Amino acid sequence: MAKTSKKSKKPKNRYELITCGWKGHALVGTDADEILPDHHALVRAEGDLRWHRCLRCDGWIPKEKPAQPTGATVPPRDEIEVPLRGPMLRDRYILRIISVERASHVVLFGGLAFAIFFFASHKASLQADYTRLINGFYGASSAKVQHGFLGKIQHYFFISPNHLKEAAGALAVYATLEGIEAVGLWFAKRWAEYLTFIATAMFIPFEVYELTGKFSTFKLATFIVNVAVAVYLLLAKRLFGARGGQKAEEERRHLLGSWPAIDSATPAFTGSVS
Repeated sequence: MAKTSKKSKKPKNRYELITCGWKGHALVGTDADEILPDHHALVRAEGDLRWHRCLRCDGWIPKEKPAQPTGATVPPRDEIEVPLRGPMLRDRYILRIISVERASHVVLFGGLAFAIFFFASHKASLQADYTRLINGFYGASSAKVQHGFLGKIQHYFFISPNHLKEAAGALAVYATLEGIEAVGLWFAKRWAEYLTFIATAMFIPFEVYELTGKFSTFKLATFIVNVAVAVYLLLAKRLFGARGGQKAEEERRHLLGSWPAIDSATPAFTGSVS
């Protein structure tokens, strides 16, 4: 007897199932009075029971024939919007994961920019508070602390307010750029893919330099994530003419995300219509 593999296989339509789980199935003709033979790819009837095909996950959902139908029959295909499915839906999930990662940068760097602006604008009063704190802990003779967390804070009081504001401005610009990327990627805009790739690729050499200078796990993780994002955008999204470029991408969208993909996955029809 052949051994069965204990390893469970992920369903090919797992992204579709996830989406249908929280958005509901994409069904058509649920209010139709009559089902015609040409509709077997979308709706199939067994007496008063109808099986409606989800245009997203290809599942067949049973529903009773409507007692008071509001439509004569199933709408023609040119009136039906095909939802994202297949690789196109997977791409949308990946782009939104990248978008969330960029949004986290907006929060981080935007918060740092605000903190530095605040520090630079209130440097004198903050330095006075800092001195009183140090005197309270160590006494007046130990106003200058060279080590530890308090010693690191002391270093920033020696930086001029103008330099601090310049650093905060740079962080604010970077946070704004990341925010633009996040919004564009969330809505799957082509320009956002190019912008994200260029901005990410520009920082990779600096990350390599940082890793060679002083290694840390965080720096390595950041480098790996950014390289993965850049490679994915370049190859999977066919930027700058890679793998056929924009034309090949549009052909892929049409082939895998529209009626040809639905027709190719339609099982044979042997039932009746009503």
